[in-house]
Amino acid sequence: MSNALAIAAVTTTLQHVLFLGLQEELGSGTITTLPLDQSRSNSDNNQVNLFLYHALPNPAWRNRPKTIQAKRGGMTDSPLGLDLHYLISAYGKNENEVESHQLLGQVMSLLHDRPLLSPADIQQATVIKLPQSNLHEQIEGLTITPLALSFEEMSKIWQIAQGQYRASVAYQIFVVVLDSYRPVQVALPVLPQMNGHLRRGSVPRVGMGIPALKAVILPHHQRIAQWGDRLILEGSLLNSPNVSVQLQHSLLPEPKTLPLLTKPTPAALSVQLPALTPNIVPADQWVAGLYTIAVVLPRPDGLQLSEALPLAIASQIMDISPRTAASGNVELHITCFPQVRPSQQVVLLLGDRGVLPHNRATSEQSTEPSVLTFRVRNLKPGRYVVRLRVDGVDSIPVDFAAQPDAFDPNQMIEVMAL
Repeated sequence: MSNALAIAAVTTTLQHVLFLGLQEELGSGTITTLPLDQSRSNSDNNQVNLFLYHALPNPAWRNRPKTIQAKRGGMTDSPLGLDLHYLISAYGKNENEVESHQLLGQVMSLLHDRPLLSPADIQQATVIKLPQSNLHEQIEGLTITPLALSFEEMSKIWQIAQGQYRASVAYQIFVVVLDSYRPVQVALPVLPQMNGHLRRGSVPRVGMGIPALKAVILPHHQRIAQWGDRLILEGSLLNSPNVSVQLQHSLLPEPKTLPLLTKPTPAALSVQLPALTPNIVPADQWVAGLYTIAVVLPRPDGLQLSEALPLAIASQIMDISPRTAASGNVELHITCFPQVRPSQQVVLLLGDRGVLPHNRATSEQSTEPSVLTFRVRNLKPGRYVVRLRVDGVDSIPVDFAAQPDAFDPNQMIEVMAL
């Protein structure tokens, strides 16, 4: 699914694909995206004009439920699926009709051979012109198919656009999927229920001489780990010689090894996550999100790994600005660490609402935090708990030093009535 720049990204990508495929035929000409009444920009050169004349809901996506379940039990509006209709016209140098027909034929041949806009095409076309577009991350493919418009239908398009008719071809690109911008409805964490183990693993492989991992125990009975947390791993044969613990994340090129804190017993060992601090070199080697954790035993024939269990590690909110605001539309700036990678999905959870980021500011220095900007509409007076969800893992807004557990006042904002 994509943000609101998706339509512009499709036009930009199609323009880019045509330009690369027609460079020899165009010569010094251009691929333009002008309205039909202004489509002939320069009669001295060859030209192909790309005009979006219709955008309509995709029938298959239109029949989907109005609301769907989001991550972690929230509800959100169903995405909007669109079909885009383009009209492509060709103009020859010095109004040479034969050259325009050659160009039109090359366009049709090119799009016949390339019936899809690939993620690589989209990213290459939008990386400079539309850097905030995420259309290249859309799972659904973008298909290019010709439309068989009658002469009357084609003439009406030119007439309505007040352009001078000329032979053209029409194409449909589908399906462009736009995310809903309405807040995701999510529930606040319930403090009395924040207990229990993270997850149970499979049956230990007793007798094979390989350590078996059954559970990961987090401090304060948390379900999500924080940087600096001490972890207790339970299983069997965990005191094997030279045993170590590794974490893996899909965005990190190599596994991370955690040092043992104490001498392990057959049933348990303890390790500690690094306490990340901005501007410290190791900080750029980690990301927030979902890891796998396993016990590793070196053998003469290579490394032997136990069952891998999931370990969610939260992003750390370092600052919220402003902490007090007037009711209505509010712009919040969240400073978080470690840096949010470009491919990571981020949602601000404000009370029971979910808000997508308006802007991401990430320094080229990978040891510095990210600053995320969120625009929240129609915020009513009250106190709101602030959480940051990175790749489905929520930051922890709880002050475990309080008795009993309470929400951390440094991770709350207050909205005042006007």
